[in-house]
Amino acid sequence: MAALAMGMHLAHALELVPKRRWDPELYLAVQSSLYMLFGSIGPVLEIGALVLVALVVRTVWASRSARTLPLVSVAAITLALLVWALVVLPANAQLTSWQTSRVMPPDWARWRDQWQFGQAFIFLIHIVGFSALVVSSVEGRAQDASTLGRRA
Repeated sequence: MAALAMGMHLAHALELVPKRRWDPELYLAVQSSLYMLFGSIGPVLEIGALVLVALVVRTVWASRSARTLPLVSVAAITLALLVWALVVLPANAQLTSWQTSRVMPPDWARWRDQWQFGQAFIFLIHIVGFSALVVSSVEGRAQDASTLGRRA
């Protein structure tokens, strides 16, 4: 689930450069139509990833070394949600008002950039969190294999 949540923000990060070249009308048309499902699926993936990774932390809590990287992952997902709420959500509100009025304000590019760069930054945060989760999983498997080898 963490990979799927990260994937949404990867899509936004990959769109950043081309979308900064678009005129206001094209930008609004795409933003108004392309992301409808992101608003309903995105929260499920983001909150689901947070809950599942928190469960990993709970599972390995007894081992201080095993819980560090999953805690980093939980912190990253939490930070990503916070950045979304503080940076992307206000830009979403502006975009919604433009969709309703069909009037783009003179500072529309500021809001576009806030949305685009906010999403790209969230992707970078997710990369850190997901990488921590993957490394913790690999380290856990290596420790399990080492323990099994000593028992044999």
